[in-house]
Amino acid sequence: MTADPYARIAEWYDLLLNPVLDGVRRAVADVCRAEGLLRVLDACCGTGRQCAVLRGAGVACVGADFSPAMLGAARSATRVARPCERDASSGGGCVPPVIARPSGMSGSVPSAPASPPSLSPLLLPSLSLLRADARVLPFADNVFDAVVLSLALHEMPEPVGNAALAEALRVAPRVLLADYRLAERNLDLPAALFVHLPERLAGAEHYRNFRGFMARGGVEGLAHRTGLTILRRERLFGGAGALLLAERGSRAG
Repeated sequence: MTADPYARIAEWYDLLLNPVLDGVRRAVADVCRAEGLLRVLDACCGTGRQCAVLRGAGVACVGADFSPAMLGAARSATRVARPCERDASSGGGCVPPVIARPSGMSGSVPSAPASPPSLSPLLLPSLSLLRADARVLPFADNVFDAVVLSLALHEMPEPVGNAALAEALRVAPRVLLADYRLAERNLDLPAALFVHLPERLAGAEHYRNFRGFMARGGVEGLAHRTGLTILRRERLFGGAGALLLAERGSRAG
């Protein structure tokens, strides 16, 4: 079994990074509200704070992550307590989620209860967090309005990131990609150079994947290569990042 790369940092991840990342999370929530994306999956949810921000904005959100440590941190964070945990702590119990597993899919996914597979998981307010590989999501096609992939793709090897993006576009027609981009002008260069520091501190493999991601054009290069139609673009991190709302299509703009 592969060791959890987040085992050592999960407990203090929010403490260190919330001041930087909460702006991204609010931007994601603002776009969802503005574009009417009210059923959202955060496919690499980490400590679950993006889900909490989305729910606070009236967006139904399910969080999925492959890291047990990050999910543990999410479940123990009282400031982002889910309905399921609140019900359980008050003795109310928790209704198991309905997860429609696509036919023919292989791999280990959470088991589904004996319920109609056509029932949307978001109809059950107790569905909160689940452990899942972003490349093999245990949901039926187009069950969400959009999938969020926030600061996740740059840390993955290219084949893994491509598979995660393809899977996101299977379970939703649109994706919200928040990640690093290439500097377009001199004013963007200081921020673009600064982000190398935290990425290098994250470890050799992480930094290697980040450099590869940037060499391929960052998040906008990824959208172009995969033929996504970019519907909306927001600047992040002083121009070092971008939030793209994109959908399946043959044009990137």
